[in-house]
Amino acid sequence: MNMECMELERRLAIGFNEHMSLAKRHNYIITGADLESIARSEPKFRFYRRETRDVIHWLSRSRDNSIIWFGEKGYPDFRPIKYRLPYMIFCTGKRPDWVNLCAAIVGTRHATYGGMQQAFRFGMEAAVNLIGVVSGFAEGIDQSAMRGSLEGEGRCIGILGCGHDVEYPGLTLGLRERIKDAGGCVLSRFAPQTPAYKGNFISRNIMIAAYSSFVVAVQAPENSGTLSTCDFATQQGKDIYVGSEGIGDRFVQAGTSALFHDGARMISSLTDGSVEGVEPGLMVIESEDGQGGKRYGDRIYRINEFIG
Repeated sequence: MNMECMELERRLAIGFNEHMSLAKRHNYIITGADLESIARSEPKFRFYRRETRDVIHWLSRSRDNSIIWFGEKGYPDFRPIKYRLPYMIFCTGKRPDWVNLCAAIVGTRHATYGGMQQAFRFGMEAAVNLIGVVSGFAEGIDQSAMRGSLEGEGRCIGILGCGHDVEYPGLTLGLRERIKDAGGCVLSRFAPQTPAYKGNFISRNIMIAAYSSFVVAVQAPENSGTLSTCDFATQQGKDIYVGSEGIGDRFVQAGTSALFHDGARMISSLTDGSVEGVEPGLMVIESEDGQGGKRYGDRIYRINEFIG
């Protein structure tokens, strides 16, 4: 094994030890501490040999694959969150240093048709107004928002709750490729072959919150992971909005209705002046005649210039 590969393996092994703070891991890495000496001083230290070799193999397979290290451009600001933060983020596609304004558009897997349509419109509005979209890959709201962004020729940051070599949810490899081809990226904090354990999704939601400028919860029931994303974003001082399709007495609206009653602003458009920091701009509306429209499902949309 050459020296470069050995050094990468050392850095990865230290980085995977998330029981240590980012600062402590960074200090061990930049001072060149060897793994054996760290293990003697840190009783919980693990070598993560399989995971580090999985990462090295994954990096060798494609030039699209890279690591975003703590402190590099494209690594998000997690403060003040301290919950088991990643020292490195595994990226395929264009590294997210292009991010300026980014909307987290999130919600339930069990969305209504109206909820998925609204998420799609929000995603398209973000795209045509040069706002990035960050979301997970869950069916329902998350996928609809990302597909709307792609239909509007926008860029997405897709966050996985598993490793890059695991297809979860199923049938999402095509969506991952579309995101990469459009100039976006797919990110994971997990080693490439890490399964989609239930406990991973809190970590995924922290990532979504960290990469966002604000969060739009379209529809979510009580005890939804969407609410944890909103909670982490609130801790970071970011605004939370609720889609108008999330207000009501349906099961899938209980969580978003609670957010609304707790003070989150209801919106039906990203660009009608309701979202702080987003100038009024192009809106996506349903077209009656379909002239120059965008088709999604059995509806057709066109982009109309917003008139104040």
